[in-house]
Amino acid sequence: MKFTQLLTLVALVSFFAACGDTDPASSVASKEAARSYSLGFNVGTSLAKLELNEDESNSAKITEGFLDGFDTDSAGVAETMNKLQVRMSGQTPSADKAAGEEIAYHFGKSIMGPLTSVIEIPKTDFDGPAFQKGLEAAMGIGEGAILIDSTGRDSILQLYMEPKQREYQAVMMEKQKAMMAQQEAAAQVNIETGAAFLAENKEKPGIVTTESGLQYEVVEPGKGAQPVAEDQVKVHYHGTLIDGTVFDSSVDRGEPTVFGVGQVIQGWQEGLVLMKEGAKYRFYIPYDLAYGTNPAGPKIPGGSTLIFDVELIEINPEPETPAEPAPTE
Repeated sequence: MKFTQLLTLVALVSFFAACGDTDPASSVASKEAARSYSLGFNVGTSLAKLELNEDESNSAKITEGFLDGFDTDSAGVAETMNKLQVRMSGQTPSADKAAGEEIAYHFGKSIMGPLTSVIEIPKTDFDGPAFQKGLEAAMGIGEGAILIDSTGRDSILQLYMEPKQREYQAVMMEKQKAMMAQQEAAAQVNIETGAAFLAENKEKPGIVTTESGLQYEVVEPGKGAQPVAEDQVKVHYHGTLIDGTVFDSSVDRGEPTVFGVGQVIQGWQEGLVLMKEGAKYRFYIPYDLAYGTNPAGPKIPGGSTLIFDVELIEINPEPETPAEPAPTE
């Protein structure tokens, strides 16, 4: 099972199985206990499908994490998800008891943590021992008694969790709208700042402005052939924002890169075919010839005008290593 499928099952979807109208017949003492047992059973069913060792399946540690998940924040959720991602992507069971029990704890924390970091769900609505009994019944460990049948479990969880999920989705939608509005406002500022920079820059000696709006200057002219869109090129480059912030640099890494002319942003595609082997150019690329209004990774905000110093070393070089990805950030 893929890790993303696991999170879907454990964190959210396991709450919403289809159900009938039958009232759950149960020997569980309270509604909190019935709810907790049902949730534990669904989570245990998901975990039983994974290749976990005994320590990673520790029901007490999973339950501890489950209860702590009610008090976690977004940073705690991010830490939990990262630890689970590392474990599951590695596909190797934890090497010792302490590491295994930590993974078990984070499995538990991932159940309610994503929800309770966004909306309020009282911890008192759940019962730890009953949750652990449900886990053990599903995983076939401990006493393993099935106290509520599948129809009852689904009914209990749907009744409680469906309105919580609607509340969660509404809050997340508002957060997303606010984030998008903030990004759009920031991108517009960057667009205006970039336009002012380019308007001033084009008046400087040696700056050439093409019909598309790309600006470039020839630092060294070069003497070799010129590439076309179908060619591979070997280059050194150094990329900055207009405030001087470096976002990507093969020069700093000390290793030139190889990629196809047609694989890069439009400003690069246009500029590279103007160069000859051995040339060094500086490109001033407006946002609409770069990454548009969307951020490109953590270092390139939306609407950014970009500056690249580019050295065209060779066209269609003999392959020494597989071609590296085109520069993006």
